Amino acid sequence: MPGVQCQTVSTLRRMLEDDELRAKSGLLQLHFHDAVVDLARYLHASGTIERIFARPLPVVVFDMDCPGWEEEATKAADPAELIEGFLV
Repeated sequence: MPGVQCQTVSTLRRMLEDDELRAKSGLLQLHFHDAVVDLARYLHASGTIERIFARPLPVVVFDMDCPGWEEEATKAADPAELIEGFLV
């Protein structure tokens, strides 16, 4: 399917050149990150994680499109006592 790949590359090039689209994409990514961290916090606060797994566990956040964000997000998503010694 070489045509599909070329079309995808062409679309990506256009997206990278479009300032408005880049800005919207950045805002969407920030919103997604906030939503993921908020969801993890809610799962802790509501006791859902502990109820399902019979003990508190950290939520390890991962975004393959944003390397390096995992540690910051995991710290933000979990109570400090759960990730002490977990993130090194």
